[in-house]
Amino acid sequence: MIIELRNICFTRGSEHILRNIYLSIEEKENVVVRGRSGVGKTTLAMISALLLKPSSGEIMFVGRKITKLRDHERSMLRLKHIGYIDQYYKLLPNLTVLDNIILPLRLMGWKKQEAENEALNLIKQLGIYNVRDKYPLQISGGQKQRAAIARALVKKPKLIIADEPFSNLDEETMHQIMMLLKNYVENNHAGILITTTDLYTKYISNKEYLLEKTTLKKK
Repeated sequence: MIIELRNICFTRGSEHILRNIYLSIEEKENVVVRGRSGVGKTTLAMISALLLKPSSGEIMFVGRKITKLRDHERSMLRLKHIGYIDQYYKLLPNLTVLDNIILPLRLMGWKKQEAENEALNLIKQLGIYNVRDKYPLQISGGQKQRAAIARALVKKPKLIIADEPFSNLDEETMHQIMMLLKNYVENNHAGILITTTDLYTKYISNKEYLLEKTTLKKK
């Protein structure tokens, strides 16, 4: 088991966003959570990526209870083992596309040239080699999305959390990236959680859930 959420609840003020969520992701598993906009998919993704603490419940990561880790410990665990693909890209505007992609490796202590060499094949696979020296404001939404995906994968994480990862991609590119993610999970004994409104992801999922009215139901 890579990650397990046990009885997770999340409230914002008096509003219940998530109630009694149970979710697990194992090695080589592609898990999809579907739901309409505004139902809490991003909240669930951020909790799974250790970017947000639940109001209550327990999180296990590779057999270790991590719910009460200190912020620094959570950050280090996330940096080393979790790749997060944000639906809004979150690329740093003052860095080139390539420097954005290799940033996780640099934070882990890699030398710049080594990090660039590591990223090169991935950048080519994602079709953004020709924009690697441009800045985020100079490229399209689809290119930003692919750069965000490359940044998440470059450190070879054990767990990928992808929040609406296909929202700015055409159908052909979306299919290519779905296959890239599926193959990554298979070849690296990793796991992935995809939150989406899309139906296309049913072709790569091992488990599907519906998030509706604060609760998660297996399909």
